[in-house]
Amino acid sequence: MNRPLLYYIALLILINIWLSWDNDDSPYHSPDERAAYERQWWASFRSLEYPTNSTYAQLPKKVRSAVDKLMGPSLLPSNQTDAKTNDKYKENNAAAAARGSDISSVFHGTWVAEHHDGSKAAHGDSRRGQFGRPANGASGRLAMELQTIESTVSGTQLLYGTVQILARGFSEKLSMHGMYWSESDTAVLYGVRQMHAQAPVSLVRAMPSNESFVQAKVAYGERLAERLADYRMPADVARACEYHLYMRFSSAELALSASSADSAGSVQMAHRRPSGLLAQTIMYSSDCSVSVATPHGRPLSGITANTYQKRASHYLRLVFAAMLAELLLLVGQMRHAPTHAGMSKISPYTLAMQIILGCCIFVAHVSGGMAPSGDAQLAFTGASFVVFTLSTMFAVYYMMSVWHVQHPAETQESADGYRGVLKTYVPFYASIAAGVLIVNLYTETMHALAGPLMALLLATAYSFWVPQIWRNAKRGTSRGLRKDYILGTTALYLLFPLYAFACPQSLTFNQPSPFVWALVVYSLAQVAVLALQDLLGPRFFVPVSMLPEVYNYHPLLPPDDEESLADAENEAENEAEDEDEAEDGAESNGEG
Repeated sequence: MNRPLLYYIALLILINIWLSWDNDDSPYHSPDERAAYERQWWASFRSLEYPTNSTYAQLPKKVRSAVDKLMGPSLLPSNQTDAKTNDKYKENNAAAAARGSDISSVFHGTWVAEHHDGSKAAHGDSRRGQFGRPANGASGRLAMELQTIESTVSGTQLLYGTVQILARGFSEKLSMHGMYWSESDTAVLYGVRQMHAQAPVSLVRAMPSNESFVQAKVAYGERLAERLADYRMPADVARACEYHLYMRFSSAELALSASSADSAGSVQMAHRRPSGLLAQTIMYSSDCSVSVATPHGRPLSGITANTYQKRASHYLRLVFAAMLAELLLLVGQMRHAPTHAGMSKISPYTLAMQIILGCCIFVAHVSGGMAPSGDAQLAFTGASFVVFTLSTMFAVYYMMSVWHVQHPAETQESADGYRGVLKTYVPFYASIAAGVLIVNLYTETMHALAGPLMALLLATAYSFWVPQIWRNAKRGTSRGLRKDYILGTTALYLLFPLYAFACPQSLTFNQPSPFVWALVVYSLAQVAVLALQDLLGPRFFVPVSMLPEVYNYHPLLPPDDEESLADAENEAENEAEDEDEAEDGAESNGEG
């Protein structure tokens, strides 16, 4: 009975991992077809000229005004800048010089969408119905990861990465390619659901000035001379709204010092390398006539890629140590109560709820909730799978052993039919599936029910000591669980919600929530009740008038009780041993 349960749990986890990976299903093209397209692409790329082929001038007036203000004078045409505008961005330029040219970072924040009637409104109307776009005034979460590549153009870096935008009823993940200017601390990127060979052309056309247009054309032309074969053909990708993204970076320390010094009429410059980054972004899609921008005064917050990878590495070690400690505590508990009498004091529902909670925590670690992005994701997912599966296997084995001891009749019935199997496994599998779905709903969408369902899941899953409290009171027994197992398991399982919802420097980038402390108090209250049951008796909180009759030594047990069955089995074993000894004695006397 144990093996199929472990197999199905492992299969469920593997299916979740497989569904989270992208499969390359692009059709086959002959070398001649590919070569012909590349020649055509190179011809169109070399013919790009500013402003003839620029899409920047075609931005809606409101969007272009916001982009001009965001990007500053360095990337704009000279007739759009003045001395006052140049002075406005000196502080950010100094911060960029202090930070260095590597802008590899991970950002999280919020965004707001707005629909526009630009010069290509008719084109946008025809495409947005096919692709879908965020609703006008919609807001949600944004996660961005950027990595840098060396550029042959001085003072620039090539960028690539991903952007995920989530809102209620809308979710989109874009691949990004772009260019970063260290002098102005700005970047221009092009985002599409699946990167294709025409994307660099769209990126170059999005440049706001002739200088940046030429620089992007030179940098990407030299890189694509060797890497064009890595891009898909446009006809082979799933098309969606394609965005031009304009960004300005700044350091968190600089923003803090500037806000504190404005009242004195001066700005204190940040001369040390910043540990935190801020980014203001504007994304616009001419295909769908929609802009997605960070709210004014609420830029994206981020950290450098090196800092992010260090945090991910430290957290992975923490997860490994926590699950190893949980495994050792479970093995100690299994040794503490190996007999039928000992296992009859333990509630199998407590163990089942801990297994369900462990599965939900694992799904959060391999989905977009707590898993790091980038190169560390595969190693993190693999290590998490091994650690959580190992601990879950021991927990499932112990749970089923306890269940078989306490329900021998149903176990015997399930060996001959399906009734016992359905009664035992279906609720357990359904609970795991429901927990996994809620975790995915919370981490991958912004559905209106995601938050309340997640709160309900945490409150229910962290009630895993309640069945044990109930069993102690119902049977009048206690001390079925070791004290170190109770305290250690509670602390280790609380580690994950505390990290996700209370740590300001976690991988989740969540704002600290007071709800998590209510969860801590609730869990510790359950531990306190278990401790008082050991000290004051398992029914100390039950009114005397509701207590059953108490016997001095042992109540009369019904024949089908698990302890009665255990005693009967022990008596049968002792009688068999006595008969064997009697037969051996008779044989020895006969030989004598």
